[in-house]
Amino acid sequence: MTNPHSTTDDDSAADEGSASSSVSTPPGTEGDGRWSSRLSARFGIHFDDEMCQWWDELAGSVAGGQSASPELTWGEFRYCATPQTLLSVVPDPFWPPLMPPNFLPLVGNGAGDWLCLRLLDPEQAQRTGISTDICQWYHGGGDWLPWGSRLSEALLFDWSLGRMPQPDRRHAEPAFDQSDESTAVSNARFGPNDWSQHPWGQWVTERLPSVQAIGWADATPRQLADQFLSHQLCQTPVRCQLVIDALSSELANHLNAKVAHDLGMVWNDLMRWSFDLRTMPGDIADRLQQALQLSPDAFDPAQQRWPEVAEHAHAISQTNQDLSWGHDLLGYVQWSAGDMASARQSFSNALRCSVFTDQSVRMRTHWATSSDGVAKFSARFLQDMNQSEGNTGQHNNVSADASPDQLGRLPAVIPDSELIQFCGRCVNDGEGSVRTKYSQMLIEKSEQASTPQTAARLLYAAGWDLGAEPLRRYGELLDRYIRCCGEAGWASHERLATVHRDGLKARYNL
Repeated sequence: MTNPHSTTDDDSAADEGSASSSVSTPPGTEGDGRWSSRLSARFGIHFDDEMCQWWDELAGSVAGGQSASPELTWGEFRYCATPQTLLSVVPDPFWPPLMPPNFLPLVGNGAGDWLCLRLLDPEQAQRTGISTDICQWYHGGGDWLPWGSRLSEALLFDWSLGRMPQPDRRHAEPAFDQSDESTAVSNARFGPNDWSQHPWGQWVTERLPSVQAIGWADATPRQLADQFLSHQLCQTPVRCQLVIDALSSELANHLNAKVAHDLGMVWNDLMRWSFDLRTMPGDIADRLQQALQLSPDAFDPAQQRWPEVAEHAHAISQTNQDLSWGHDLLGYVQWSAGDMASARQSFSNALRCSVFTDQSVRMRTHWATSSDGVAKFSARFLQDMNQSEGNTGQHNNVSADASPDQLGRLPAVIPDSELIQFCGRCVNDGEGSVRTKYSQMLIEKSEQASTPQTAARLLYAAGWDLGAEPLRRYGELLDRYIRCCGEAGWASHERLATVHRDGLKARYNL
């Protein structure tokens, strides 16, 4: 892995005197103030003490070969976006329009993926006192997942992932060389004693003292995950790994599209049956067992631990209401148990979450969205439930729970019935893609919104719920979103989105 261009120093954003002043002033105090102050001024973000320390003392010491500090030899994310880079006119780490406009890239893996600071909905921040978190953003498809409430927590998870259950299921598809992934997994032997030799490691252990209470030496992957949960560390990504582990089976590791083709089977059906082995027909299992030369144990539904799936999915549905996968899996468990009322509520909650939060490939739920134009797992089930109940409309407007609107979830002003029309089974009428029509519908709804806050949430969804088409649509979307953020008084969102907008203009002339 080489040091990517996106993390090289770039002083083009600093004012004229900053480059010369850097010769005689301490790191982090160039120009008119500390790095944290200058970044705060640019993005309108009030950084907490931890992030200020990161910017002022650590972000200039790029990991991976700086002579000023030992080389970082563990984890995937090793290359920080330096303050100089982020102060440039068009910071290279920004990936508009695939990267959401409330994401600020902090540390990359050299292959395009980033740990990003995410600005949360300002009204949500007023209710909870939490205005940001740290998300892992995957450039291979735009998926994202919160890795912690702060950067130290996200780095801890990155360094610990090789010891967690299912460490090889870290991406839908590897975004870097397999040799790099093997290195990341093999680095599982590293722990706090090793981290103490590196400034980043020292910082993480100082910021997270409970790390020292974990029994690193003898813990199995499951035990380590449980210890993380008991110490309130990296709750969301750890539960994600535990769900992936609970859904795993020996059979799933041997299935692919070629196997389906060779046996004259439909690949989508195989994915569905392997997602829940309880649903696999006996004759199909017999054919697969003979063709793949697997033991009967490989087909045993007991391999999959559905009570654990339910436990973690329920927890995520409560703590991360904007993540689709928690609601999706909870709804599926309830649906499987025949609890249709609860399933409908969970699927309705999932329907309002972005497809970029469904973790569908890692959870193996993508069979539900691989045919018939279905965009969301939840929409397929809601549509099926409506049809199986002989529904004439009485359930279509059963909506998500009464949680307040928040950025990243479709506002309550749009009923489920309308969302299902776009996200469920649909026939292409030749008049444009579903994304194009869906995005246009949300833009029109934003024009009718009663408040600029609701309008901003609708415009955010227009670009980052299913994605928008064509690419040039994002210029208009960002312009509208920035204007609504300004009218709503969301200054941080307005300024950060403006940097994304400038990048879109500079790179694609859009």
